[in-house]
Amino acid sequence: MSAPRLKQYANKSENPKPQSFLRTLLVIAVVAFATIFIVGLIVGSVGGFDNSCVARIQLNGEITYGPGNGLFESGDTAEEIMQQFKTANADPRVGAILFEINSPGGSAVASKEIYDELMESEKPVVAYLKEVAASGGYYVASPAHTIIANPNTITGSIGARATLLNYEQLFEKIGLKQESIQSGEKKDIGAGYREMTEEERALMEELIGETANNFAEDVRNARGERLNPEGYEDVLDARILTAKQALRIGMVDEIGGRARAEKKAAELAEMDSENGISFCEFKAQGGLLEWLSGTSAGFGTGFAKTFVSELQKERLTLQYR
Repeated sequence: MSAPRLKQYANKSENPKPQSFLRTLLVIAVVAFATIFIVGLIVGSVGGFDNSCVARIQLNGEITYGPGNGLFESGDTAEEIMQQFKTANADPRVGAILFEINSPGGSAVASKEIYDELMESEKPVVAYLKEVAASGGYYVASPAHTIIANPNTITGSIGARATLLNYEQLFEKIGLKQESIQSGEKKDIGAGYREMTEEERALMEELIGETANNFAEDVRNARGERLNPEGYEDVLDARILTAKQALRIGMVDEIGGRARAEKKAAELAEMDSENGISFCEFKAQGGLLEWLSGTSAGFGTGFAKTFVSELQKERLTLQYR
C-alpha cells in the first residue's frame, strides 16, 4: 500500500505552472517587440523622426573603386561613399548631409560615379573641403548645395592625366627584356618597356583632353550661375587654387571651418542647433588591413605605389588627380 501512495504523491507534486508562466512571458515579449517595431515604422513614415540628425560622410585619401594596389594603401572607395549617400537619403531621420572631403582625387570613373550620386541626392548636401580637395576631390564636391572651404585648403587642379612608368633603360642595364605578342600594333600603347611613338602620344593626348573636358563641363553644370565663366576658363590649365581664389571664381560658396560647415548643414536640415547638432554616420567598421594601413606610417604606400605595383600590374587608368 505504501508504494502506490508514494507514486500518487509524486504525480500530485508535478506542477505545470512554471512552464505556462514562461510561455506567457514569451508571448508578451514578442507582442511588445512587434508593437514597438510597428509604431516605429508608423512614426517614421509620417515624419516623426524627420530632420533629427545630419548625416556625416567622409572621403579620405585617393578616390578608387576598390582596395588600393598596395597592401598598405587605404582610402574610402567609391562604392562605400555611394552606399552611404543612398542610406542617408533613404533614412527619414536625416535632414541634410555633411560631406567632408580630404582627397587629392583619383580614378576619373570612380569620381564620376560619386559626382552622379550627389547630383541625384534628394537631401541637401554641404561639402566641406579640408586640407586637400583638388582635382577629383573637388569634382565630387561640385554638385553640393553649398561648398565651404577651409581657409587653408588646396583645391582646383581641374584636369586629367594618365601616369605611365617607363623602365626600358633599367631593363637594358640589368639584361632583362620583355616582349608582347599582340593583335594590333597599338595594343601595347603606354607599355613601360618601350618609348611611345609621336603618333601614340597624340592619341593619348586626345584621350586625356576629352576626359578633362568632361570634368570641366560637369563642374559647369553642377555650379551653374554661381560660377564666374571668365575666371573659370582661366583656371582650366589645371592649376591649384587657394580657398580665396576658388571663392572669387565661384567654385566655392563660403570660407570657414568645420563648425561653420556643420551649422550650415543643420540650417539646411531645418534643425535647431542652439543645443548642439545630432550626427548620424553610416560608415562600416574597417577590417584588419585598414587597421594595419593606419599603422604603416606611409612606408607601404610609398614603396608599393611608386615602384613595385607599377612593375607587377601594368595598366592604363585615367585620373582626375
